[in-house]
Order: sequence, then C-alpha cells, then structure tokens
Amino acid sequence: MNKGFKKISTALISVYSKQGLVDFVSQLQQYNVKIIATGGTRKAIEDTGISVKKLEEVAKFPEMLDGRVKTLQPEIFAGLLAKRGEDHMQQLNRFNIEPIDMVVCNFYPFEEVISKNNANYEEVIENIDIGGPSMVRAAAKNHESVAVITNPEQYSFILDVMSQNKGKLSTETRFRLAEAAFGMVSAYDIAIYNGIQRFSKKPGYSDKFFISSTKFEDTKYGENPDQKAAVYKIDQFNGMLDWEQLYGDNRSFNNHLDIGHAFEILEGFDDVEAVVTVKHGNISGFAFAPTIAEAYKLAHACDPQADYGGITVINKPVNIDSAHLIGRNAGVDDNSVYTEIVVAPDYDKDALEILKAKQKKKMRLIKANKTSNYPFDLKFIQSTLMVQTPVNYHEKLNIESLSYPTKIKPDLDTTAKLLAAWEVVRKIQSNGILIADGLCEDGLLTHFWSLGVGSFRKRNGATKIALDNAGERAKGAIAASDGFFPFPDSVDLLAESGIKAIIQPRGSIRDDIIINVADNYKIAIVYSGSRAFKH
Repeated sequence: MNKGFKKISTALISVYSKQGLVDFVSQLQQYNVKIIATGGTRKAIEDTGISVKKLEEVAKFPEMLDGRVKTLQPEIFAGLLAKRGEDHMQQLNRFNIEPIDMVVCNFYPFEEVISKNNANYEEVIENIDIGGPSMVRAAAKNHESVAVITNPEQYSFILDVMSQNKGKLSTETRFRLAEAAFGMVSAYDIAIYNGIQRFSKKPGYSDKFFISSTKFEDTKYGENPDQKAAVYKIDQFNGMLDWEQLYGDNRSFNNHLDIGHAFEILEGFDDVEAVVTVKHGNISGFAFAPTIAEAYKLAHACDPQADYGGITVINKPVNIDSAHLIGRNAGVDDNSVYTEIVVAPDYDKDALEILKAKQKKKMRLIKANKTSNYPFDLKFIQSTLMVQTPVNYHEKLNIESLSYPTKIKPDLDTTAKLLAAWEVVRKIQSNGILIADGLCEDGLLTHFWSLGVGSFRKRNGATKIALDNAGERAKGAIAASDGFFPFPDSVDLLAESGIKAIIQPRGSIRDDIIINVADNYKIAIVYSGSRAFKH
C-alpha cells in the first residue's frame, strides 16, 4: 500500500464549511491541479483570484431545484468511478468525460440543525445532504485512483504528503482518506436516522438502533494488561470526554469507568456542597455539608482504607481548605490517602497548585464542566445491546410519596435523613444497602454522611457488609435499601446494630411479617413506593 503513487490533476470541490479552503486551494495551484467547484464554493475561491472551472462546464446540466441537484450527474460520477485502466478510460473519452482525481467535500450541517430544540420538520429535511454523501461514497469506493477529503483538518496533512511526493498521493494515503470518508458518511446517515425519530409517531423504540462515535483515545490497555482498549465519544452529545484534564497523566480504561460511575452519584445534589469517594466503581463514602472541606472529611471518614488509590468527585469548586485534605500529605502522619483522580467543576488557583504538588506530582485533576445529555442508558453484554431511558436523578423522592406502615413513625428530622439516604442508595450497585446519619437545624438537613455501604448478591449479605463498615457508628443511625426485604433477617441485623429507621420500597410477599418484626424492635420503616435497582 506504500506504492501506487498517483498524480492529482483535477479536483472537484463542494463544501459547506469553507474553513481553511482558500489556503488549501491556493497550495494546490503549485501542483497545477485543475479546480472544479459548485456554486457557493466556487464563489468563495474565485473571490480570491484563483481560477475555477464551473460545474456546468463539466456536466451537461446546471444546478437545479434550488440547489438540490448539483453533482448528481453522470459526467461527475463517471469521472469519479472510472478505473484508470484502458477500458474505462476509453469509455470516458468516448463521452468526452474528464477523470477526477480528488474530491473535497463536507456536508450540510444536519447535526447542528437537529441539535436545536426548536428545529422544525421542514428545516431538518432541507438540511439532509444528498449529493455530497453520494459523491464522497463514490470517490471512496474508487480510492485506488481518487483521493477524497472530508474534513478541513486533513488539508495540512494532504499538502505535506503532496509536497514530499511532487504532487502525488500514495495508495496508503488514499486508503486512509477513504476509510475516514466511509466513517463520515456512516455517521451522517446515523445522525439523520436518529434525528428524524424526533418526529416519529411510533410508540417505543425504533426497529433499528445506531450509535455513531469518534475515538477519543487509545488507552494503555483495558481492564487488564492483556486487553486492548480505546475510548470513544458518542457524536453530537456532551459527556465526560468533554471535560478538561488540568493536570496529570492520561486516564486508563478503568479510570474512565470509575469516573463515569462516580460522577452520577452527585447528580441531584446541586443545592448542597457534596463529595463522593469511589473505588472500583463503588461508593466508599458520600457526604454533604455547609463546606466542601467538611463534606470531604465526612465522606472520607466512612471508609478511609477504601479511598486509597480511589477517586474523589466534588460538585462545587475546590478551595484551599479542601485541597489541603484531598490526597496524600507527604511527611505527615494523618488520615490522608493517595488519591488517583479528583473531579470537580472548577479549582481555585491556589487550590490547584496545592493538589499538583502532592503525591510526587501524580494526581489527575479533571474539570467537569458539562453533564451528559445522551438520552439513553446503554448496556452491552455478550454481543447484545440493551437500551432503556436513563434515571433522572434530579427528580427526587418527595415526602408526599412516602408511606408509614410501622407503629413507630419517624420524626421530620429522621425523615429528612431517610430521603437523603434514598437518593444515595439508588446509585449503589444492587443489592444495595446504605447506613447513614446526619444533622438537622430547624427541620433542615445541613449535614449528611454515609457510615457503611454494602452491595451483594443477597440482601442480608449487603446488610452485613454495610454494618461491618459502620461498626458502632450504626447506633442511632438510619438505613436505606434499594429493594424490598425478602426475609426479616436484614431487619434483625439492622435492629441489633442500633438502626432506628429504614427506608425501602416494599413489594415482598412477606412485607407484613417484616413490619411485625420492625414493630417488635420499635423501628420505623418508611416505604419509598418504588425500587431502585442498578445493575
């Protein structure tokens, strides 16, 4: 593929984005490349004094139908698709058709139009490019003879290659360009299919489901060293790959996984200063308080050992006070631990410098300035894609939705703690159990912190894990369960550890038995009314 250099003699240019175009075309002139261009593109080039051949000088028919038909003509497609062998060239000569060696094309901005919430159907349809993708696909198919350029960012690369090879491009270069072109056309078609679903009257999900994504980076390896891995950003949507890494090495495959799991835990807590610590995708601690520094201390105190080499995510800018606490403090015998990654919406200048200097300058600092707006929750397993609507963590459980089946009813302060606990437990891997506590002032929950987090294949197993971590701190605390209790054994465990109130969904065939057990222990149970599994 390093052989097969071809001279570029004729280039057909039809672009929506004129970025870098004039400079690119002017550079092509030094290699005596003949330029053919469509209406708006031709004008942009001619305005700089560069000679351009009109499309209608090549094709028999001018542009028509308000520009809907420009390049969709036999003379154009024959010039693109002709093999450079004797038979095809004889046919071109018979009809006086000139071969085209290069196509420069980008499309109507369908993605930009469909991303506008107020775009109407007619506007969306008119921005579906037909001629451009057809022409690019034809050129890419015939990449043995034709170079196809679909992105202004390719211009400098092409000029460098032509400069090194006296105006010629190799088979390898043309193949790379064709590969990118097929990807661009495919992504464009997917954007159209997904975009017009907005106007569909058909209930539920469509018969086909497509994802278009662009490589963000290759990671050193996957979850384990023997696995190759890469990370891709879903096109047209915001997400964690839009975040700015301010400091530190590239993220690993596992780093990306953990960051994604960690960030969503703080969703819905925008009105408080909240911190979550995460290890291997699991919550090790969660808290909110009047200051980030207080919240970090409370979250970290839940399970300090688990935080070693973990991730800390904060929902407010990091200040000096909190920066002194996060990460390992060298030469100090304190409770600080090595922290792999810190994620926050921003960092005060001095706080940023404090964090950079810690841990032999080995801490990744990420500025999370955008939340995901992708409208689906996807799960891949065994060559199977499963799709569901994502959980909206900003829609919180409210006090009016609760019911109180036990004889003991929680007071308002305890109820506030239970509601906060529910918002955390529904983000824990199922079966999920949370032991937590908090402080209230005048009926308002000002501080909240986790004491133990458990996830296990059995609910009583998850309960044991959470209680083991909480230890003596469980006395007088509250508990939350993401699913109902199938047996009263978990209630036994919680009661014996001193838990005074529990929030859970209900729905077990043994609910009555479980309520009787709670009544015997004088524990309050509150029903949330719906389960919150997370697999």
